[in-house]
Amino acid sequence: MFTLPIIGFYLGLHFLFSQKQEPTAWSGIFAVVIANCVVSGYVYSAFAEDDEGDMINNEDDEDNDEAAPRVGAFKRRTD
Repeated sequence: MFTLPIIGFYLGLHFLFSQKQEPTAWSGIFAVVIANCVVSGYVYSAFAEDDEGDMINNEDDEDNDEAAPRVGAFKRRTD
């Protein structure tokens, strides 16, 4: 996430946009596009993961509290 935009900036500055009038501006835009692609890749991979992939027991039993305590919207009232 850190190195790809910097590498893209210098590749754009010296190779891709060296003949343009403002090569640093074009290279900066290229680096921003690469950074946005990297961030969107992270977001896509986060949404593509299984919701219950880290649970110990992958059964559909709702009364199974061995994996973790229920909190927030999943917490049940006991009173």
